Amino acid sequence: MRSYRPTVRASRLFLVCLCLLALTGCEIDWSVAAPAGPSLESVGQGDVPAGTLDPAAAASALAALPVAEKTSLDGYERGCGSGEGCVFGPAWADIDHNGCDQRNDVLHRDLAQVEVREGTHDCVVVAGVLDDPYSGATVRFEKANAAEVPIDHVVPLAAAWVQGAATWTLDERQAFANDPANLMTTTREQNSAKGDSTADEWVPADAQYGCSYATVVVTVKQRFSLSVTGDEASALESLLATC
Repeated sequence: MRSYRPTVRASRLFLVCLCLLALTGCEIDWSVAAPAGPSLESVGQGDVPAGTLDPAAAASALAALPVAEKTSLDGYERGCGSGEGCVFGPAWADIDHNGCDQRNDVLHRDLAQVEVREGTHDCVVVAGVLDDPYSGATVRFEKANAAEVPIDHVVPLAAAWVQGAATWTLDERQAFANDPANLMTTTREQNSAKGDSTADEWVPADAQYGCSYATVVVTVKQRFSLSVTGDEASALESLLATC
């Protein structure tokens, strides 16, 4: 009987609570809130820029991309100094006209614990913490050592040039170079290792990010009608198969 009494008391208490709620007019919400999913507004381990295709959609988009060999790099001159071609426009334009250049916009998006410089309308990022998508490492960003945490073009500008961008207008190339869907904050080590490589030549150091990386590449290639080589298509297909 002792094991039964607590259950009876609990039941009586429960009934009393129901009566009180009925008298006061309160309603009981029996639903259980679903856990929040990962934010697509940030780029961290496993995350992708907002608007990136999901793996199934990326696989379909990949199958529809034109397959062609890379063309010549002739005419590609990224520098914007005196006498240089500046074929993708000056770095980090304010394409959304929010008063903050694209580099700082991406840092705001990708870093946690962001600190900004006073007097810049909360634009210039001076410190923060990056969960590097390519390596999985957590690194501290400091404005004084900004080169240690660069912004990567997921589809490199040189690769874009030889896969369709050489025929674009300057405005189109500048839009591509500053498109947040193709920009990702990473470490200097990973950015240097990647360089102008495509997916058949380089993959993220953290194999768990391979799927996400492939979805970003395919999203950008579809959006800008860029081609892939046969080897690149096979590599992207293999990465998507890990999703």
